[in-house]
Amino acid sequence: MAMTRRERLIRALRGEAVDRVPWSLCMDAYFTSSLPAQGMGGMDLLQTLRYLRNDIMERHVPTYRTHYRGIDRREDKGGGVETQRFETPRGTLTEVFRRSGGTSFRAKHLVTEPEELAAFRYLLEHTVYEEDFTYFLRRNAEIGDDGLATPTAPFTPIQALLQVYLGVENTVYFLADYPEEMAEILSLLHQRNKEAFRIIARCPTPVVFAYEDTSTTVMSRGMYEEHCLGQIDEYAAIAQEAGQVYITHMCGKLKGFADLVGRGRQNGVDSLCPPTTGDFWAHEARACWGEDKVIIGGLEPPALVFMDEEQTVRYTVEVLNRMAPGRAFILSSGDAVAHGTPIGNLLAITRLVERYGACPLSGAIDPDEAVEFICKEGS
Repeated sequence: MAMTRRERLIRALRGEAVDRVPWSLCMDAYFTSSLPAQGMGGMDLLQTLRYLRNDIMERHVPTYRTHYRGIDRREDKGGGVETQRFETPRGTLTEVFRRSGGTSFRAKHLVTEPEELAAFRYLLEHTVYEEDFTYFLRRNAEIGDDGLATPTAPFTPIQALLQVYLGVENTVYFLADYPEEMAEILSLLHQRNKEAFRIIARCPTPVVFAYEDTSTTVMSRGMYEEHCLGQIDEYAAIAQEAGQVYITHMCGKLKGFADLVGRGRQNGVDSLCPPTTGDFWAHEARACWGEDKVIIGGLEPPALVFMDEEQTVRYTVEVLNRMAPGRAFILSSGDAVAHGTPIGNLLAITRLVERYGACPLSGAIDPDEAVEFICKEGS
């Protein structure tokens, strides 16, 4: 029986039987801003995903607001530079973002000197989260039966330090040189995170995403085991007790601690990325983690930029065949669809999934037949 896209996604996320493998791209303005150059201007994100007949999982839909008690927060913008300042009784913290090539990057982390740790701790102690489901409910209604709006939950404290507050170098050095101060900060971050998860647990959503961005390129196996494994389990418990599926977004190189990821209580992993951006094919993850983990991903975003339609079809056929029978699997890009990806390649995957993606997957899709139908006969 044919399912709505929303039904298909929810069932796949719960590891239940589906009519066909879901095809749900990780997509944002990074890709859609490149559509005018392809003669496809004028479409926003939802219009683009509907044009691609995608099982929509819109990312990063907010469910709470952040306030800072007793702290003066100021924001300055201009000349492609955005500066945020937090004035606390313990000192001033500043972070800087710059725009270049159509994207934004952090040019200065919030904490760069050990003397700033006291102000950072004060900031964390006075951070308050307030429930606000207004935008989520509106967006989820707009998507309707075409899919899901998905809330973003906080990442683990160590990932917050690595990605946002300190950066890789200072996180490693400060953990070694200031262990007591850093232990207090990690504990505070963890407590704030659990407060946010408890808010999200009250949201009417079947799934929660936490954007860990885990990779052995920035984190050691020991660091993951000490600072991620147990914390992820605690967050998973909060979400699962509320009946939600908890997914960790891990778009980097995972083989070095894949077994540790498999031990975690999260229901699945999002944006699993094969070589060369990542290092873990979806079928390898399935062999490592068994049938109980949901796997979302399987396609390397840069590969989809440089392939033609025939190569794209053959590439995707191999992924689908190796993932048979396809339980608890959502075909997706292994992180955000890259700027400039030919939309014809994405449509070719849509036609492939619609014709050959019935579940359980056979594992015997003929790539030559698929190419003949999709690239030569069209749809």
